[in-house]
Amino acid sequence: MRPHKNTLDQTLSVKFSGMIWKIKVHPSGVIAIETRNVELKQVLFSAFNYVTGETYFKEHAFDEDWNLSLVFAGPTNIILSAFEHAATPESKGILSVNAEDGKVIWQKFNISFSHATDQGLQVYDTRLQPRKYYWIDHLTGEPMISPITLSPNTDIFFPETDLSFTIPSFIEHGAITGEISTLHYSDKVLTSFHEVENDYLKQRLVVYQEDRVLIDDILISGIQKLQPEAFFIQQNHLFYVRNKEELISYLV
Repeated sequence: MRPHKNTLDQTLSVKFSGMIWKIKVHPSGVIAIETRNVELKQVLFSAFNYVTGETYFKEHAFDEDWNLSLVFAGPTNIILSAFEHAATPESKGILSVNAEDGKVIWQKFNISFSHATDQGLQVYDTRLQPRKYYWIDHLTGEPMISPITLSPNTDIFFPETDLSFTIPSFIEHGAITGEISTLHYSDKVLTSFHEVENDYLKQRLVVYQEDRVLIDDILISGIQKLQPEAFFIQQNHLFYVRNKEELISYLV
């Protein structure tokens, strides 16, 4: 039972044909999604603007799609890393894709991906041993002369386990199992926990401010194992995954 309605402004609600596998966000408003269908051996990519709610492209496939993986989302492009085999983590190529239309800007199959920042991509040539890392421009694919200053993205907020946290009495709930995760943000409290329901588990997300519930949603139900946390905040936007195949975003 969800006794409260969600009262915050929703910016995204997107259902996909496969399981959400990976999410990359950028402060500019771009969010890129990798989804996978294991039975069909199909991986698809999507991009949206989480500020305006605009769909740039949805469930786009590329050549050798099963061996591609999302590694970076920027304001104008997203980066996909290619692998020689689906079962190996060794990168064997890079694709740069226009974030607004999904068209390939450039692709290189003689380099492997190592790291990404807004300034460029750190790569190496798989044919050379020992590895020699260098930087390329993610918009042109050309080597960069200027040194890169690494700056981690500190704008993303994740929940943390809080052993001392107690769910307020105004939030109705069943028997809780596992740890409770919380995040305090902008005078609001976001908490996620698992409840026992008919010998199964369900994962629930509740957002409240003082004694007023703003969001009360079921992330997934009918499960037998505890799930990892599936929400985070970027640029005042809450993101979470519902039923493994739906992306939800609210302005918080």
